Amino acid sequence: MKIQLKVLTLALAMATSVSAHAGVVTVWGETLGGFSQTSINDFYNGLAGHSSSIATGTLDTVSLAGVNLLWATQPGNAYTVAELNTMSNFLAGGGRIAFMGEHGTFGAAQNTWINGALSFLGSTITINNVIVDSGFRSASVGDGQILSHALTTGVNTYQYAAFAPLTISGTAEALMLGEENFNGASSVMMAYQNIGPGSVFLITDQNVWDNAPDWLGSFDNGRMFENLLSGNTGAPPVNPNPVSEPASFALLGIGLMGLAAARRRKSA
Repeated sequence: MKIQLKVLTLALAMATSVSAHAGVVTVWGETLGGFSQTSINDFYNGLAGHSSSIATGTLDTVSLAGVNLLWATQPGNAYTVAELNTMSNFLAGGGRIAFMGEHGTFGAAQNTWINGALSFLGSTITINNVIVDSGFRSASVGDGQILSHALTTGVNTYQYAAFAPLTISGTAEALMLGEENFNGASSVMMAYQNIGPGSVFLITDQNVWDNAPDWLGSFDNGRMFENLLSGNTGAPPVNPNPVSEPASFALLGIGLMGLAAARRRKSA
């Protein structure tokens, strides 16, 4: 009886095993204005236990093996189908994508291309090509702009400067709000959404990286960006050794047959 229970337990464990996230970042995309991808790259390389690199070329030619977080900075052109499929496969493997947009009067075309990618990936987050909260501002837990979430743990203050508000629906969740309203409601400054075992994040203010040397030390921006890499998104785990449904049922059937046989022996 105990042997058969172990067989059944092993079969179930094989179907639900969990893989660990690696602290590896890839920065990819284009630049907009004075924005430098090196700020993102240097930040993550400066975090103990994490590493980062800047990738060039089309995304479908970039190896994302072992990568946990892909920072997709503003695109220079609309994403190709091959690039979108690469993103989709990355999410299916439990990866995270942080899209970097910009406020609507500066990066409208880039935001539109990001919206196309979000729709393709199945996200219900949309960037609105307008601008709110012009000028340098600070969000805090005390003023209600930084919302309570596992991904904002340790983030008490956050410095920013103008952004394009987000519209969210479905399973998408807001992480930070702006000071000004948008369409009669609180403007969403930062949001994320789980898509299968993967996650997408949206930030539409490149100032948070342009001014990284000053803000990372005086505010909790750095903790926010580290959380995007290693914080708990609540996404379901990836099965690294998937067992096909017929095989899963066969293993389960073997276990149940063993239990039935054990019961018959006990009755005899």
